[in-house]
Amino acid sequence: MAKLKVYTFPDLVLTKKAKPIDRVEKTYFKLADDMLETMYEAPGIGLAAVQVGLLERFLVIDTEYDLVDLEDLKPGETPPENVEIVDGQIISGKKPIILINPEIIYREGKNSIQEGCLSVPDYLAEVDRSEKIKVQFKTIDGLEKTISADGLLAICIQHEIDHLDGKLFIDRLSTLKRDFAKKKLLRARKAKEEGDE
Repeated sequence: MAKLKVYTFPDLVLTKKAKPIDRVEKTYFKLADDMLETMYEAPGIGLAAVQVGLLERFLVIDTEYDLVDLEDLKPGETPPENVEIVDGQIISGKKPIILINPEIIYREGKNSIQEGCLSVPDYLAEVDRSEKIKVQFKTIDGLEKTISADGLLAICIQHEIDHLDGKLFIDRLSTLKRDFAKKKLLRARKAKEEGDE
């Protein structure tokens, strides 16, 4: 497995619409592994292929895993078995979902929650989303599947599908909030790039 580069605002790839995947090839298994590793290490709960520079309708999600700092263990306590340790953190309870060509076929209700994004670092904003959704997609094995989702899973799926459509969560904000966010993010990126030189 390999950790992938996550593109951040204002990288142009994030504004591009991803193309549907006609045939699920074996290479997508490695892509899924690499994207999941990248997501868990960030840490995040979802990652779309667009965020790693691939314009394909492919995303990974896990809203159920647990993350604990090794430093939080009591003296003499060892991490439990069957966990993964990454960058000083214990990851357990993984339940990844891989969605290929996801399409929301039903929406119900409204929900508003503060969102963040690996492609929009250090910025949070409240975004309106559908409370419940039904999504149709292909699995990594190429099978057609439909799932119903609500709560955090529904929000995460909608957020990641936005990436596949060339949208960031800040694009869903009011004009005033969006402009403020973009200016703040551009300043932060410029300061980071100047600091890296």
